[in-house]
Parts: sequence; structure tokens; C-alpha cells
Amino acid sequence: MKKLTNLTVFAFVGPFIATFFVVLFVILIQFLWTYVDDLVGKGLEWYVILQLLFFASASFVPTALPLAVLLSSIMAFGKLAETYELVALKSAGISLARVMVPMITVVSLIAVGDFFFSNNMIPVANLKFHSLLWDIRQQRPALDIREGVFYGGIKDYSIRIDKKDKNSQKIEGVTIYDHTRNDGNDVVMVAKSGEMNITPNQRWLAIKLYDGTRYEEMQPGAGSNGKTYPASRLKFKSYELKFDLSDFKLARTKEDLFKENSVMLNINQLQFYVDSLRKIESRKFGVAKELTKSYLLALRDTTVLKRDKTANVIFTKIAQSTPLLNTLPIAERKNVIVRAANSARALKEILHQQGDDLENMRKEIIKYQIEWHRKFAISIACLTLFFIGAPLGAIIRKGGIGYPTVVAIIMFLIYYIISIIGERTAKEDAINVAIGMWGSTIVLMPIGLYLTYRANRDSIVFSYRNMLLKLRPILRLFQRSIKPASI
Repeated sequence: MKKLTNLTVFAFVGPFIATFFVVLFVILIQFLWTYVDDLVGKGLEWYVILQLLFFASASFVPTALPLAVLLSSIMAFGKLAETYELVALKSAGISLARVMVPMITVVSLIAVGDFFFSNNMIPVANLKFHSLLWDIRQQRPALDIREGVFYGGIKDYSIRIDKKDKNSQKIEGVTIYDHTRNDGNDVVMVAKSGEMNITPNQRWLAIKLYDGTRYEEMQPGAGSNGKTYPASRLKFKSYELKFDLSDFKLARTKEDLFKENSVMLNINQLQFYVDSLRKIESRKFGVAKELTKSYLLALRDTTVLKRDKTANVIFTKIAQSTPLLNTLPIAERKNVIVRAANSARALKEILHQQGDDLENMRKEIIKYQIEWHRKFAISIACLTLFFIGAPLGAIIRKGGIGYPTVVAIIMFLIYYIISIIGERTAKEDAINVAIGMWGSTIVLMPIGLYLTYRANRDSIVFSYRNMLLKLRPILRLFQRSIKPASI
């Protein structure tokens, strides 16, 4: 039994580690393609990119684990069946279920580890990943002054260079518009040549101009008639400008601003937010009752009813279904109708606002519930896909990464599609959140247990041959229907 355990565990663990990192790498490449526009041209340091990839890869671990378990289980049992080791074990009286026990133990440990990783590490990784990605998206493009094009990346300045030497810092044909006074192009500098350098601390861009002229339009004086504007022109042999580049550095936002997002909370925090929102939601259901009480109290205190001195009689008549308007003097009825219409409009606006608040609160509760169920559902998915992959490996009797990979991808796509449909349906509040998040497990777990049962009884071979035999009459009928009629 010890040798059997070592045989099955090592047959599973090796492919699992390899497939896990391959799947994680593929998902990470997909992430890069998705966010490549946000990363390119920002002048980011290499360690910032590595941090982003590290946090992103950590958040992808729960997605990669179920697929790695499925693929490695198919590969492991496919190899054991291909080399007739399963046949030897069964001939020795060891059932397939007993062979699967060590792997079930390993997969169970993986599922438990996946849950604790999702609950403790993923919220931290998501917090750091999304906050860093937000800062990168807000980051201004890197300093890139091109030839023959006005560059406006530096605040309050527009720079144009006719020619730039790539091997040195020399530039030619420089035109700079200064907009610091927010009064149009009132300051212009033109120079034949110059030099452009960035200080060692990357804080300042220094541009030294040679043989140029500075033009400046000045505001008219107090005695001016408003039709003439003075101007100054300054010729220079050399003129130096410094531009602040602090805006081009990556500014980090406080992570506390992102902490209330559902993907950045553990199960205890998610449950706390759900309970808090439900308490607020339950309080808002009493809004109509409270508004009705306030409306009747306001009606009781109106000056019209006080003048009539029959407030108690009026409310007695209301209880007897007598129209309230008929109890008032004719001269006061118009005012009462106007006030009633205004009160109804105000009440309608309040109810609409309360309805919108309740709807938004309901959506927030659903988001938190989805993340709560996801932490458990993904862990159980590892076991679900294992019970599908192990008997399928015994069925196909193929090791390696060819045929098992195709089968694994097909089964994972089925699992993924069911999961996505269930999650989106739950988000729209069309079905219960628990059913939506556990839909894939509810559908696939019975299939996996059935396949395991049939494989354990050595009757799984029936599936291919008998299925084709049952489909043969249907295929013949279909062939006859599409056969062209003879002339």
C-alpha cells in the first residue's frame, strides 16, 4: 500500500506542479494583453511592473488551481492506464477507488489550501494589485518630445523641436510657448539650437537655448485706450529653462480607499458588510409607515383644521369613509388641494429615492454574497474536477500532454461557462446567489461521481462503443435525408 501511495501521488504531483505554473503563465499573458495599453508609454520602473505582475499572479491562483487539478488528474490516470499499471492493480484485487484514495487526500489538501489562500492572501493581493493598477492608469505618459510635433505633456508649456540628435543632448529649431499666466500665447521663445538634459534625480528637465528671442505680450497700462498692447522682445545668446517633472513620477494612492471593495475582503469582513447592509435595508422598509404617520400629524396640525375646531370629528369621519374635502369650507378647499398635491409630489420623490437606495443596497449585498460563496466554491471545484478528470484519464488511456489537454480544456470550458452564467444571473438577482455560485458544482459533481462509479466497476468502456451503436440508426437516417434524390 505504501508503494501504491507513492506511485499514485508522484504520478499526480509532478504533472500538477508543471501544469499549474503553465496555466498561471497563460492567464498572466492574457492579463498583459488586456492591460498593455495602460502600461506602455508610462516610463514605469522595472520593479513596479514586477510588483504588478506578482500581485496579479497571486490573484489568479484560485482560477489556475482547478484547471491544473483537472489536467494533472487526466494525465496521471491516463499514463497509469496507458502503461497497464491500472490493469495490474485491478488484477491484484485493488479497485480504482482504492487507487484514487491517495490522490483524493492530496487534492483535498490542495482544496483546503486554496480556501485559506483565497480567504487570507487573495484580499491583500487584490488590494495591492488594484491600487497599483489605479495609480498606473492615472500616471501621465513618459516624457517623449518628438521632432516636428508640439509636445504638451509638461503642464503650462508647449514645446516643439525641429531636430534632435539621438546620440547627444543637442536640439535644433526650438519653439516654446509659455502658458503659465493662462492668457493665451502671450510668451513665446524661439531659438536656433539648444541642449536638453534631465537632472540625476529625475526631478527637473533643463533646456538651455542658444541664439534666440523671447517675445512677450504685456497687459495695457492704466492710461491705455484699450486698442494698443505693449510687447517686449529679448534677444539672447543663451537662456536656460527648468521644468518640474514630479508629475511624471508614479504617485501612490492610499490603499484604505479601496478596502471596502468586495474582492478585497475575507469571509468575516464580507459577512459583516452583508449583515450591516441588511440592518439598514430592514430599517428602510419602515419608511412608508413613518411617512404616513408624519403626514397625518402634519394634517392634524394644519391651521384649517384648527380653525374648524373639529379635528376629532374629521378623523372620525375619515374612519367612516367620509370624504375629508367635504368637511372643509368651500373657500379653503383649493388651498387644501394645492397643499395635498405638493405633499404627494414630495412623498413620491422621497419614495423614489428610498427605492433607489434599496436597489443599490441590494446590489451591494449580492456582490458581497457572491465573493463569500466564491471562496468556498472554487475550493470544492478542485474536488469536483478531480472526480471528472481521474475516471476520464482511465477512459482515454493516454498520458502526456496531447489528448489529455484537449479533454481537460473541454471539461474546464463547460465548468467555466456554467460558473459565469450562474454568477451573472445571480448578479442580476434572477436566481439565488448560492444556486448561481454553486451551479457548476451541482451540475458536474454528479457526473464526476457517476464516471468514478462506472470506472470502478470496469464498465466505463461501454460509453464509446455503445453510444456509437445507439447513434448509428440516427446517423443512417440523417445520411438518407441529405442524400440527393435520384433522377
